[in-house]
Amino acid sequence: MLSATRRRPPPQASRVAGGWAFLADPEVRADRQPIFWRPELDAATVLLTTCPTDHAATAISFNPEAWPGETLIRPAEDGVYVLVQDGRVEHRAWLHSLPATGTRLAALLPLNPAAPFRAEATARFWRHLEASRAVPVRRKPGRRIARLAAALRALDGRLAGASYRDIAEVMFGGERLRHDPWKTASVRDTTIRLVRSGIGLMRGGCRTLLGPQRLE
Repeated sequence: MLSATRRRPPPQASRVAGGWAFLADPEVRADRQPIFWRPELDAATVLLTTCPTDHAATAISFNPEAWPGETLIRPAEDGVYVLVQDGRVEHRAWLHSLPATGTRLAALLPLNPAAPFRAEATARFWRHLEASRAVPVRRKPGRRIARLAAALRALDGRLAGASYRDIAEVMFGGERLRHDPWKTASVRDTTIRLVRSGIGLMRGGCRTLLGPQRLE
């Protein structure tokens, strides 16, 4: 993850553990700082490049001053990071180098597991620039959100010293535990898996939420 400042944008980013860090404005709250994600971690980052000549006539040009919303640009040693904000909608893009104003753009779509997610992000970004209106970001499936929340609840209980049985009673109710022996109860295995998933998120697995990976 990379953070940036809007008031005093640095010309270059500096390398830190885990990515590139742009200087943050100490006068702005952390939850209000613009955030830049590395494109290989964030499947919603649009990969931009120069458009081939045969298709350049109708392609959108690189002209951040004319794009709707507020555009932030941060050069770094590994490329140029672009953040386009319009209200609650946020579009992220990355280029290998900073193009001249007016350069016609094309999008790259590597054929890897992130392709469907990046294709959706690219379509949203194109519609935003083409029609000057933002399209709401697609929410994560409700079932996955519920499992993430359950994993974090189970993790909180385990970190607080609770046993698997105590966690299961809180999350699933004591009634379910009275019908089956604890060692063979289905909720026992479910509780252990949730705790393991929560530990995985705590140890860095939360970064997979930016891409196509699913919480197992």
